[in-house]
Amino acid sequence: MAVLGVVVVALYSGMAQSALSVRLMRENIRATQIMVEKMEVIRTFNWDQINSDGFVPTNFLSSYMYNGTNSTNLGAGPIYTGGVSIVKVPVSVSQNYTNDLRMVTINLSWSSAGISRTRQLSTYVSRYGIQNSLYY
Repeated sequence: MAVLGVVVVALYSGMAQSALSVRLMRENIRATQIMVEKMEVIRTFNWDQINSDGFVPTNFLSSYMYNGTNSTNLGAGPIYTGGVSIVKVPVSVSQNYTNDLRMVTINLSWSSAGISRTRQLSTYVSRYGIQNSLYY
């Protein structure tokens, strides 16, 4: 009976750990989806829109699962809190192109299983980049 008890406890703890790992993996995948979605929207803006204050929202909320037809109904699961920053590229990165480049950074944070989690995605946007081809 003791051996059977140890086997059952070990099996249960392994299954519980696997379920937690799958849940955290799904949350990480959803975080990546949210950041890529925001970055793709920013990619479609032209240079003047990216550089104007207030055109690109700096804060946003998203959910693990969308539940409803409006943006106020965030659904089940963790709530992702995000921020977007657009800054000039430091001179140390590219001195020749500092006036024609911006660094876009998306930060995302959420809480799961009592632990705060964060992810970040950064890229450069250029004045004469792909967004100009969308307006011709």
